[in-house]
Amino acid sequence: MKKTIYVGQLDNRSLSITIKFSDGRLSLTGQHGSGKRASGGQLIMNFKEYDNRGYCTLADLSSVYSPEKTKKLFDIWKRWHLNDMQAGSPKQMEYLRKNPVNVTYPVSYYDAASKMLALAGLNPDENGYKYGHSWMREEVPAEVIAFLESF
Repeated sequence: MKKTIYVGQLDNRSLSITIKFSDGRLSLTGQHGSGKRASGGQLIMNFKEYDNRGYCTLADLSSVYSPEKTKKLFDIWKRWHLNDMQAGSPKQMEYLRKNPVNVTYPVSYYDAASKMLALAGLNPDENGYKYGHSWMREEVPAEVIAFLESF
């Protein structure tokens, strides 16, 4: 699957998202505006619900979709983008999602996450995998793909 969807307007500029799913890998990227005022990439970081350094909220976006569908799209983006490049095993990543590591530069996220996982008895995990030692893949659920295909 590869599609670009128009999501709506933000700051009087268009917002579109390109969704790619191929060989089990999900990738989402955004495009905000056009020409010299365009920005693109991981625009999810611009939304306060997802990053405290954000510039706007989902309420600032006049979407062509319902607020619930738009929020679900952004939740999927945050959770499943580059699902084949996870630093941790599924149990390690689940623990970190439930217990977020809140550090800022110059403190190393990797060091803090590794220490937190070790204290929880998850680094290494039950299979001997040490956090961050390779890219792990987590399969995207069929219902997530079906939702993305619905656009």
